[in-house]
Amino acid sequence: MLDKEKLQEVEVGFLKEGMILSGILYDEKGIMLWPAKKPLTTNFIFKLKINDIKKVYYVPPKYKDTFANNPVISPQTQEYAVQAIEEIAHQINYGKFPDFNTARATIERFFEDIKSRPTGFLNLMTLKNYDSYTYNHSINVGILAMFLTKKLGFNDFFIQETGLGGFLHDIGKLKISQKIVNKNGILTEEEFNIMKEHPIFGFNLIRDEKSFSNYVKKMVLLHHERWDGSGYPMKLKAESIGNFSAIVAVCDVYDALTTERPYKNSYTVNDALIYIMRNTLYHFNPYVSQRFINEIAKMYDLGSFYPAGAFVQLNTGEIGLIKRKDSEYELRPEVLIIKNFQGAPLRNPILTDLQRDSSRTICKTIDDPREIENLSLLLAA
Repeated sequence: MLDKEKLQEVEVGFLKEGMILSGILYDEKGIMLWPAKKPLTTNFIFKLKINDIKKVYYVPPKYKDTFANNPVISPQTQEYAVQAIEEIAHQINYGKFPDFNTARATIERFFEDIKSRPTGFLNLMTLKNYDSYTYNHSINVGILAMFLTKKLGFNDFFIQETGLGGFLHDIGKLKISQKIVNKNGILTEEEFNIMKEHPIFGFNLIRDEKSFSNYVKKMVLLHHERWDGSGYPMKLKAESIGNFSAIVAVCDVYDALTTERPYKNSYTVNDALIYIMRNTLYHFNPYVSQRFINEIAKMYDLGSFYPAGAFVQLNTGEIGLIKRKDSEYELRPEVLIIKNFQGAPLRNPILTDLQRDSSRTICKTIDDPREIENLSLLLAA
C-alpha cells in the first residue's frame, strides 16, 4: 500500500479536463488510476464519478533544499575538469594529438571526491553561458556515469572507466563545425546527419590510445545506440550495446533534458525521469534505466516511480500489479502477474516475490491511461 503520509488528497469534483498532476493518481486502495503528467480527460473524470469515487490521491514531487551544503564534487575538482577538457579541445582544434592524461586525472579526482563524500549531494556543473554547454555536459555525464555505475554494484575499476567514457563521450563533436554543434535551433536533416557522425569521429580520436580500455572506446562509439535498434552509428540492439554504453546513454539524455539551451527550456528532474521511464525498452536498457530513475528519485526525495498499486511490464513480457514492497524504493517487490508474455489475461493470476524470483525483473511502469483502465477491469472481474 501507499505511504499515507506522503499522499495528497484531491476531491474528484475539483478535477477538470486537461488538468495535469505531477504524480500518479491512485484510488483509496492504492490502485493506480492515471499516470503522472498526462492531461486528464472528460471520460476519465466521468468514470470516477459514476463509480462513486469521491477522492483520489497522488504523491507530489518534493525537492530537498539542503543539497548545496554537502556537494560530492568539490569546486576545485570541477575547475580542474573544465581546464582538462578545454586543453584537450584546444589540442584537437589545432590539429595536435591530444594528451589524454588530464582526462584520466580528472576521473581519478572525481572518484576520490565520490569516495570521500558518499552521503553528499551529486552536484553537477551549471551553465555560465551557452558556449560552455559541450564542456559542462561532458563533465556532468562523467559524474553521473560514475554515480550510476557505483549504484549498480560495479567495482572501482569499472566506476572509473565508465566515468572516463562519459567524460569523453562527445569528444567527436570537436571535429564538427561549431556552427552546427552550437546552432540556436533545430538541426536540418543534413546537419543532423553530420552530427550523427560524432561517435565515429570520437572513436577515431581515441582508438589508438593504449591507456584506454575497450570499454571506454565502446562508450564513445556506442552511446547513441538504442535498445530497440533505432540508434546510431551501428544500429545495435539490446544487450549487444553493453551495460556501460547504456549507462552513458541514459546519463547523456538526462543531463541534456535538464539543461536549458537557447532553443529549449529545461525539464524538471521529475519530468526528465518520466521521459526516461516512457522510453525504456525503446531508447534505454531497462536494467540500467530503472536503477537510474530510482536512484535519482531517491536523491531528490521524489517518491518511487515503481509504487505499490502500479501496473508494470516485466522482462518476460508479462504484465503485473505491484502488490507489496518492503520499502519505498524497493525494485524487487511482490507482483501479481495478470497477463502472460503473449498479452493474454491469466484466468488465475500468479503472485510472485521478485526477491526470490530471479528470473523476472521490472522493466517499466505502464502509464497509458487506456491500458491502465483495461488492466483495472481485469482485476475487478
